[in-house]
Amino acid sequence: MRTLNLYLLREISLPFVVGLGLFFVVVTFAQVLKVSDAVTGLGISGGDVVRALGYSLPPLLGLLIPVSLLFATLLGIGRVSSDRELVGMAAAGVSPFRLLYVPSALGLMLAGICGYALAVGEPWGIRGLRHLMATSAQRALASGVRVGEFTEWVPGVTFMARAQVGRELADVVFADRRDPARPMVISAKRGKVGAGLEPRDIVFELEDGAIVLHDREVVRVLRFEKSLYRLDVQGMVGNKLRTASALQEKSLFELWEESQDPQLNHDGRAFRTITLHRKLALPVATLLFALLAVPLAARPQGGARARGFLYSAALVGAYYYLGRGFELAARGGAFDPVLAAWMPNLIGLLALAILLKRLPRSAM
Repeated sequence: MRTLNLYLLREISLPFVVGLGLFFVVVTFAQVLKVSDAVTGLGISGGDVVRALGYSLPPLLGLLIPVSLLFATLLGIGRVSSDRELVGMAAAGVSPFRLLYVPSALGLMLAGICGYALAVGEPWGIRGLRHLMATSAQRALASGVRVGEFTEWVPGVTFMARAQVGRELADVVFADRRDPARPMVISAKRGKVGAGLEPRDIVFELEDGAIVLHDREVVRVLRFEKSLYRLDVQGMVGNKLRTASALQEKSLFELWEESQDPQLNHDGRAFRTITLHRKLALPVATLLFALLAVPLAARPQGGARARGFLYSAALVGAYYYLGRGFELAARGGAFDPVLAAWMPNLIGLLALAILLKRLPRSAM
């Protein structure tokens, strides 16, 4: 039995490591492109790319571990089954249910890692990514002044300076048209652009100028000797991290507290409840996927790799769309939020019970 366990462990572990690495590279490459694009098109340094990869690792592990283990178990058990080794095991008196031992042990171990990644690593990683985007944009904007040219750093924000002596700019014009109903133009004889105290801020230090405000049909002109204008960089580029929500930055305790907040509407409380319980349900799904893969793969047919990809895509897709459907129903008040987060797992358990009843016949 020990030899069989080590054999199955090798057959599953290698595809798991390869699959996890492949999935991570593909997903993080897309993530880094989003981060680079969010930094106002001016690019980020090599060190920032490495940091972005580090911050992306914990949030992605919580999602990629269940998928990678599902694929690896399907591939490993499928390869053993397609070579008729299960028939030899049955002839030697080994029960097909013996195949569940190694995936169960791997599933339990990886479920713990997945749970830690979602509960602790995900908030840390999402906060780190947002901070990286803000600081990179701040640095790029503060050093991106081109004298004598109009520069549109982000849509609706344009800056121009006629000359520069040291850090001081001369004949500065700044236009902020992000709110079409209230555009604003600032002109000054002298000015400086620099990073603020917060990593999200760009500060314009302007002297001897005027502010022209357009408020519908009213135009107001305000003159000043000195003025500080703060530009919220994170507010402009932070929303480009579309793969993450603000709730992913919160700890389990913060999510639980907010889900009980009576000042929030039903949709807000339900969304927080679902997010909280999904961080608990996904680690359980790691074990569930590993167990579901055994009866699905234990069929004496060829094409183990093709079936592995097919079943992986089908199971992951079904899990995601079921979860999304129940989430929308719960946020609309038609379903219990806690049950909505766990329904894909419960349906998976039902499917597992049905498949395990057929396992002895499937392995023959």
